[in-house]
Amino acid sequence: MSDTSVPTIGYYRIRGLAQPIRLLLTYKGVKFIDKFYGKSGAKDFDEFTGVWFAEKTTLGLDFPGIPYYMEGTLKLTQSTAIMRYLGRKHGLTATDETGLVRQDLLEQQLTDIWMSFTYGLLFNKDYETLKVQYLSETLPQVLGRLSRFLGARQWFTGNCINYVDFWAYEVLDWLRLFSTGAVNEYQN
Repeated sequence: MSDTSVPTIGYYRIRGLAQPIRLLLTYKGVKFIDKFYGKSGAKDFDEFTGVWFAEKTTLGLDFPGIPYYMEGTLKLTQSTAIMRYLGRKHGLTATDETGLVRQDLLEQQLTDIWMSFTYGLLFNKDYETLKVQYLSETLPQVLGRLSRFLGARQWFTGNCINYVDFWAYEVLDWLRLFSTGAVNEYQN
């Protein structure tokens, strides 16, 4: 029997959409269980995801998917919904209208950046061709806009860390790993 007082995050054994959730909980000092899915050394996608697909309808999730977050009787899916909940719970949301607008805008912009990067580039059959264009055109535009949006602020919504900052960190770290030099050009 598991301890329901300790939250559980369910996700594949990768960073992906669960990493900002892990970062936020770690930052707040919250102990959590990381339940990993996916068979190491699987020969194909079906074998890799088999355990998750067998278990997902048994967890009582309204919309079975991963990442999921369970805390007592609370059961959430959808990474953004989880991050918003944790932001409210741990006081990591904007507190004024200007900050809320920036929070909402950045949340959606980061989702667009991540989707474009992962599905538009990394998982695209024309990756090698698209990579050249992404590095020369798209990445400088993306980073330039994020840099201007951050400006002289310590955090994206102001002077206090916010749940979207954990999402921003993860997206920027993916981009840094993809092209170290490009991200290092921006001082903020």
